[in-house]
Amino acid sequence: MSTRTLDRAARGVRPALDGIRTTPVTVLDIGTTKISCFIARPRSAHGFSLLGRGYQAAEGFKGGEVIDVDAAETSLAAALHEAEEQAGDPVREVVIVTNAGKPASRQVRVAHDLGGATVRDEQLRALLVEARAAASDRDHEVLHTVPVTVAIDGGRPLRDPRGARGDRLEMLATVVRARRQPLRDLLACLERCHVRVTEIVAAPYAAGVACLTEDEMERGCLVLDLGGGVTGFAHFADGRLLCLDQVPYGGIHVTNDLAYGLSTGRSYAERLKTLHGGVVRRACDADARITFPLLDERPEHPTGEVARARITHIVRARVEEILDFVQEKIRANWELFERRPPRSVVLTGGASQLDGLEELAEEIFGIPARRGRPDLVHGRHGTETEPCCAATCGALSLASGDDDGLSWGDGREMPVLAGWLARLARWVEQNF
Repeated sequence: MSTRTLDRAARGVRPALDGIRTTPVTVLDIGTTKISCFIARPRSAHGFSLLGRGYQAAEGFKGGEVIDVDAAETSLAAALHEAEEQAGDPVREVVIVTNAGKPASRQVRVAHDLGGATVRDEQLRALLVEARAAASDRDHEVLHTVPVTVAIDGGRPLRDPRGARGDRLEMLATVVRARRQPLRDLLACLERCHVRVTEIVAAPYAAGVACLTEDEMERGCLVLDLGGGVTGFAHFADGRLLCLDQVPYGGIHVTNDLAYGLSTGRSYAERLKTLHGGVVRRACDADARITFPLLDERPEHPTGEVARARITHIVRARVEEILDFVQEKIRANWELFERRPPRSVVLTGGASQLDGLEELAEEIFGIPARRGRPDLVHGRHGTETEPCCAATCGALSLASGDDDGLSWGDGREMPVLAGWLARLARWVEQNF
């Protein structure tokens, strides 16, 4: 069953009759190194119009989780204030996109006895609620419950089971959960900023929504969201989220390796990574010499010198390790991936801009790779296409209705599912 492709060309903008949001949406993307805040309004055409944005260093956070409440509150408030100033209106409600609580997915199968009756909307809603309940426990919060397949009496998956008759309605759903306590800490900080959280979105899911094409969603695609302290991944196939997980390493670990290996400060190591970092060895790297200040040196009189080949060696070692950890997670879920293997890899996130990363990913995963850039948010100075904005843009889309199941926010079950079923009906009308 493939419903995400029903109207993907216009994702993020749905008619009001579908129960899809048309008022401005505020998203806070909370990472290890930075916090970004976008305030945007769905457009009558593709995507969103950016009303305001704010950026702030993520002081008080590690891996998106709060480690210093006062510093975290200050960082969040500063990002919100900057976006509010540009938009001209105060923010009361926010959607947060995060890796806090280590979001990870599991698949849940649920069923409902029909007794020969006709399938109705209420029964589909009940199955989603049951799937969410089956994956819930006292230590975890369910962020997303997304239907994968729906069938009657063990038959083939149906695109739209409403109106069909049978004895047993079955659903396979992907449920994304995160540890509850880190989310509570985050919500408490935002409450101190006088805003209410309406949705919590897992960053890899949002990044995939922002960057994948319709064909990639259908054929099978692995999205790697390489952030500062976390690399999240999500596997999509048949227009559905099938698997989501993360590894606790990202771009900041590459920076730390350079700082340690070259005996320089972290700020200079970050600059070396940004300007000269890569993961593929080039013939000219051995001859290219780069100067930098050693520890405790004045930056205007640097004495450190290194061949670019040495920088590449350090960067590649860490990035290879990160991708190998992702491979291990995939192997641990191989039964799921074997049924619908990814046909390509899309790399996004702030740490995805290293030179040669696509080539290394193709070498490790054995499938084509490309860099993913969002194209959903349009501002005064053009479209926000930087990979570091992918999860922020995708969360805007998900919060506005481009979701297929139950979200974290209270009271969202009815309109979200109504929008999904309406898009199913439109697809059937257009294709049959």
